Amino acid sequence: MFRFGSLVRKYSVSYSLVQSNNGEYDGDGVYRKGAPVIIPLQGSIQPIGARLLQLDGGRYTEDDRALYTTYAHVNGEVISYNGHQYIVNDGDDRSGYCDTYKFMLKRVSTHDPIP
Repeated sequence: MFRFGSLVRKYSVSYSLVQSNNGEYDGDGVYRKGAPVIIPLQGSIQPIGARLLQLDGGRYTEDDRALYTTYAHVNGEVISYNGHQYIVNDGDDRSGYCDTYKFMLKRVSTHDPIP
């Protein structure tokens, strides 16, 4: 098994996993949305190379990123990094031969952030 966890930790930055919190009904029967749960994590967030930007008919943009981490994310999770939100997309399951994961992050529009 390849051990890249120490290399990822060496070049890692802080980012947050934003999980939605189920709300509850107040005494008047009005549903109140709960505050999101923020989980601090570490990983290496890199820009996407030019070759990958051109694949799949421009599926990725210059605002999207690649995430290398030891945390196993699920597609659709929301990541907050450097004041921007990203949605986890296209994860590679490398658990059979490597101790790290690679995920593609699609940037969420600043005009339509995820609460």
